[in-house]
Amino acid sequence: MKNKKIIACIFCFLGMVSLTGCKKFLLQTSDTQKEAGQSFRTIEDLRASTAFLYTAPWSKFHRDVPAITDGRANNLYIDGVTGTLASISLFAESSNFVEFGVVWSGAYVAITQSDYIIKDYVPMAIANGVDATKAKACEGEARFMRGTGYWYLAMLWHDVPIIDDPRDQVLNTIIAPNRFEDILQYAINDLTSAVELLPATDTKGRVTKYSAKAMLARLCLTAANYAQGNRFSTDYLTRNNVGSNNELAEKYYNQVKTLTESVITESSYDILDDYEDLFKTQNNNNREVLFGVQYPSGLTDADLRNAVSEKLAYNAEVTGNLANSSSLFVSYDMLKWFVDDGALSRLRGSVCIPGQNYSYLGTQLPAGSWTVPVSTSSRTKCSLKKYMVGSTKDTDGAAVKGNSGLIPAVIRMAEVYLMYTEAAMGLTDQTSDAKALSYFNKVRKRAFKLNINDFVPYTIVTKNTLLKERRLEFFYEGLYWPDLVRRSFYDMNWVLSFLNNKLKDSNASTEFTSWTSYSYTYDPTKYATTGGWNSSPRQQAGYIPQQVVHNVPEGSYVHAVGAKSNIWAFPYPSIESSANPKLNSEPVKYQF
Repeated sequence: MKNKKIIACIFCFLGMVSLTGCKKFLLQTSDTQKEAGQSFRTIEDLRASTAFLYTAPWSKFHRDVPAITDGRANNLYIDGVTGTLASISLFAESSNFVEFGVVWSGAYVAITQSDYIIKDYVPMAIANGVDATKAKACEGEARFMRGTGYWYLAMLWHDVPIIDDPRDQVLNTIIAPNRFEDILQYAINDLTSAVELLPATDTKGRVTKYSAKAMLARLCLTAANYAQGNRFSTDYLTRNNVGSNNELAEKYYNQVKTLTESVITESSYDILDDYEDLFKTQNNNNREVLFGVQYPSGLTDADLRNAVSEKLAYNAEVTGNLANSSSLFVSYDMLKWFVDDGALSRLRGSVCIPGQNYSYLGTQLPAGSWTVPVSTSSRTKCSLKKYMVGSTKDTDGAAVKGNSGLIPAVIRMAEVYLMYTEAAMGLTDQTSDAKALSYFNKVRKRAFKLNINDFVPYTIVTKNTLLKERRLEFFYEGLYWPDLVRRSFYDMNWVLSFLNNKLKDSNASTEFTSWTSYSYTYDPTKYATTGGWNSSPRQQAGYIPQQVVHNVPEGSYVHAVGAKSNIWAFPYPSIESSANPKLNSEPVKYQF
């Protein structure tokens, strides 16, 4: 469903604001802000400024984040071993990779524009006579976006600069990053304010009080994991009125339970009945989506289009020539988890399994639908189905060349249910809590919709079980790498073991492996007798195994020269560190 009001507001605001290049995220000038301020005479003017935040900053960000994070998390197979995506996935990245600059820039554009809304536009509107409650709701939207942006930056780069007011840095762009724990606190503060300021309901596509509660739960869960690893400083503990990291972890876990329970029981959000329906343009802004990137359908502007489908399409035929075939595939390990798990609805919604028919794809074809061919010499691996929406006809006109028209969820209700389950475990490794189990099983039962007789409810959930469920549920949604980072805060050995997995059915001399570079052949017709794998995974030519380590010297910091920290942080984009050499210095405390 199109959100015409948000689309109109985006175009209105794009006329006021120009985006800076990625190396100038601190140099947002105030000239356009002063001109724009003359327009904030009505609530519609103000909501035009916040509408911008739903699309342009996240457009290229969303294009790259799922690929670089799921690739790094062993979820993808990539043809070739020398491209940027393959290098990132193989922990052999370079700071000059364009993907890093795009993601960094996108997050900071959302942050800096949110800063202006909070500090300039809302006060201007109130001074101009706009209803204060409605104006402050726009501030809530901006705080939601700013907190979300900082969460992503922290999970990908650990220590980053907090830009509270971009104008303060115009004359001094050489600034040090702030500590990871301060990024968390800053984002938590933003989302806490957003909960208070946002309405319980709004136009479809706009975030609400419950969207903010869900995102705040994600932040608090991250903080709980960090505290569980005994990593918060004394001053952080003091600021939060606790005496130990364990006490703080329990406090955050309880807060996650309270927040998620509120979203589940008080709001109108809920999971859809069919997993595949999440990824159809006809279901844009459905009841499961608490926040989604609002791509307008039919447009091809670089900052307003969803180009993800172009990267994932099985071939040109199924999309009506809107996109060509992709070199991205689900990894051997990820596919094996999907198949062995047995949940057919989620499998079909995530992966193009040979032999499966999709009645809603390829409707322009002579057969009126599309069936994934059984493996051929040119297609021995499984492509991604998630985000592949099909042709213009399949999407009722929403998809055009360069833009699928799909509004992807950044946070959705399935995550809310699973966050409650994780919080119920707290500092322990499992839970049999009835409510936590019911929420976990609700998500899992939906995954078995097409083969419901195979669904067996869990009577106990462990952290390993929950992490597996999150890997399957949120495949290629950019969450599994942050999940691994979160777990590494208190269980680094498990994460390193996962990332350095040995393939026992491949070359025994290979010491370390990455599923990203192991090709395979899958034929579901042989699954019953051979496990579905009619050839074992095979190493791509040119692949050089590399051990994944996390080694930050005692008393040092993640980005210190010589510190080998592949788990917590990507390298800062070279264009940023060149413009701001202090970015590579020791992170400093933020003064709250």
